[in-house]
Amino acid sequence: MIRLWIFLLGLLGLAGCASTDISARRLDGTCPLIRLAEMPLEISGNLLFVKATVGDAPVTLLVDSGAERTLLTETAVQDLGLPRDYQHATRTFGIGSPTAAWDAKLPNGILLGSTRFPVDSVTVGRFAIKQSSGGTAHGLLGADVLLAFDIDLDLQAQRMTWYRARRECPDAAPPWKEPYVAVKGITTKRDRLLVPFELDGVAGMAVLDTGAQLSSISLRMAERTGVTPAQLAEDRQVLARGAAPDHVPVRLHRFSTFQVGGAMLRSPLLPVVPMSTGMGDALVGADFLRGRRVWLSFSTQRVLLTPAELGPWIAVTQTDR
Repeated sequence: MIRLWIFLLGLLGLAGCASTDISARRLDGTCPLIRLAEMPLEISGNLLFVKATVGDAPVTLLVDSGAERTLLTETAVQDLGLPRDYQHATRTFGIGSPTAAWDAKLPNGILLGSTRFPVDSVTVGRFAIKQSSGGTAHGLLGADVLLAFDIDLDLQAQRMTWYRARRECPDAAPPWKEPYVAVKGITTKRDRLLVPFELDGVAGMAVLDTGAQLSSISLRMAERTGVTPAQLAEDRQVLARGAAPDHVPVRLHRFSTFQVGGAMLRSPLLPVVPMSTGMGDALVGADFLRGRRVWLSFSTQRVLLTPAELGPWIAVTQTDR
């Protein structure tokens, strides 16, 4: 059996992050961009990692828009000597068995770049977060932090920039000159961005998950397109790993088309996940973002991105600018 490393880290804990001031429109109607922090991105196996500081120690965190809460692994919590919060435990769900653990306290929050983010506590995960380079990350940076800001992910330049959220400016342009496409119909649920898509002509809503190496389809969604259990039984089986210590067998099924936000995969071979907890109809993973520049705004429910120029995704609509 082939082992396929797919991070599907949808976490169902309650999000908690300090609120951020909202920048208002100027008298001339423009919306100023207020940059808060900038840091390099490390891209490993399609996944996005940033360096941060917890206490006085450097840590590596996976940027994971599919996780409701920021998380540190059990090993990292022990190595960092962080106190546990025995008043609060979080149960994590993803591919594999759900797990539960006492939260960990962060007396000094998380330092990202030169900016300290007031995160009081984090979920503790009983699993490892592997990097394709062979290293192991200390945890993941979840939506409880990401949702409070507007974020510019420049994947070609390998840079991540944080801006003050502009809820009063839902039509503001991103901070770049390149042509871009706005993904229509974005909504939010459990502090995660949901993206409309079509799979073989059938519409669904997917979690935009930067913590997933590959876009994946739920079994329920595959069945809606007409895929039968007999067909799946003939598909190649691989092992997937998510927010759990164990692995789950999934099937790789060949669909006709998978369309998301003005881009399409033709004849894609996609993992079909046997459970849908935390993923809705699908996960739109980091493979969709590869090589692009992406603007993520949880506050205005907007995803803007430069057209696909790398990989198998092909553009099927015109750019908005």
